[in-house]
Amino acid sequence: MVAARSRRRRAVAVLLGVTLSLLAACDRHAADPTPPGPPGGGADQRYGAAPAPDEKVTYQPDVVFVGGGGGSVRGLSEDALTWRIDPGASGADRLAPGKVMFLTGRAVGRVLDVRREGDDLAVTLGPVDITEVIRDGTFATDRPVSLESPTRYDAGTPFWAEYDVEAGAGGGGSTTPVAGVPSAATAAMVATGGRPASATRSRRAAGTRPDGTVRPAGTRGVAGFAVTPICCSGGVGARFSYDGGGIRIAGTVTLLMKSPSARFHLELRGGAIRRAELRIDGMAGLRIEIAGATDQGQNVNKRLPIPLDFSVPVGELLGVPFSVTANQLIGVQTAFSARDGNIKAAGEWSLGGSLGFGYADGAFGVTKPWNLTVRNSITDSIYGPSVGVSGIIVHYQAAFRAGLGAFGFTAGLYATVTATVGLTVGSALGAPVALCRSTQLGLFLEYGVGYRIPAGLVKVVNAFLELINAGSIEEKAGIGRVDNVFNKLDIQPDVKICRA
Repeated sequence: MVAARSRRRRAVAVLLGVTLSLLAACDRHAADPTPPGPPGGGADQRYGAAPAPDEKVTYQPDVVFVGGGGGSVRGLSEDALTWRIDPGASGADRLAPGKVMFLTGRAVGRVLDVRREGDDLAVTLGPVDITEVIRDGTFATDRPVSLESPTRYDAGTPFWAEYDVEAGAGGGGSTTPVAGVPSAATAAMVATGGRPASATRSRRAAGTRPDGTVRPAGTRGVAGFAVTPICCSGGVGARFSYDGGGIRIAGTVTLLMKSPSARFHLELRGGAIRRAELRIDGMAGLRIEIAGATDQGQNVNKRLPIPLDFSVPVGELLGVPFSVTANQLIGVQTAFSARDGNIKAAGEWSLGGSLGFGYADGAFGVTKPWNLTVRNSITDSIYGPSVGVSGIIVHYQAAFRAGLGAFGFTAGLYATVTATVGLTVGSALGAPVALCRSTQLGLFLEYGVGYRIPAGLVKVVNAFLELINAGSIEEKAGIGRVDNVFNKLDIQPDVKICRA
């Protein structure tokens, strides 16, 4: 009798142990990546690589892994927000608003909307903080990642690139939209049931204008500007031009780099950032060439988010397909006080060192490209005969990110350098006394872990998401800091009349 009871107790203990093991396994694998299907080949190159399971990584419980990698992607809308995927892919049936989809290193984000469209499943994604994807894990590069030969990912013609992201008062005859008056793009969104026209048509060939003519290779149309992004062996930057409404603008901005490379380290514990480091090496200088003119006293004020990523895959770090990505934003504002306003200038500064930061124990340290010196004076070059004062402001931002996501909605480590150059030339009527010229240069660094999106862009995207009854996105998440590392006013000639 005693022996029988002992055998029964042992049997119950074994059964209980097996049950607990099974329950633990179910809980652990609920957040494990779904094993990828057949390799996506060219699809993986286009849409990103799939995540893979690794016992050293714990994901957040609301992350839904969709199998098949790039092979499960059937297309990306031109607004770069909606991924069309195979509804039969493993995990696709568990997608719902509020969940986090993780299909590839680029197709990852908070689900704002999910619906069947024909034979596809259309999933609209918003940005997500890296801590909302990964709970525990340590990810680090074991050698510098070269940025000299990145892959170019083009978003097509997203509706948000047709807007002035931070339009302001442009002065007399401003070409910026009047507040409260719907733009043509907004009207098109309403006419198509809330979805921008760009998302209801097939992708237009890159570089093709609406009239069917072709721009030079690599050139994009952004809010009326023709923009040609460049990256990355000699630097990151863009050439841009504008001709409309009585205004002509042409310019080039380049953050010069020599043998650019990146390193990073990210440690997450319990959904919190324990340690983070990002360093972009190869900073060499800043070069700006700009010319603007009007024959009708018009002005323009535009901020242009360039819908294009230059990206270098790092490879799977503990099964997570990280990439280092560079993208850009350009702003141009003119201030012509006369009908015949014009201004032209070119200059270059050396900018030695690295760009980056470190974070540990709740505090930031920053690696600054301190050695900023004038190589070619832009103030000396300012030219612009006019009966009035002419001015132009060029705003340039280059963001480097190491993480997950696409087209500025990338979660992970980031370091952003922003240069603002304001140029002014006085009236030619004052030339007999002094032709005043001035340059105001400001250099800012922003860095952290999470994501940051320009406030104006967030407003535009959320206006669209409201029309389709989807969730909204936030301007920022995570931790970060902004430093003003350089601010200098140069006036020539340095006389009282010009300082007034």
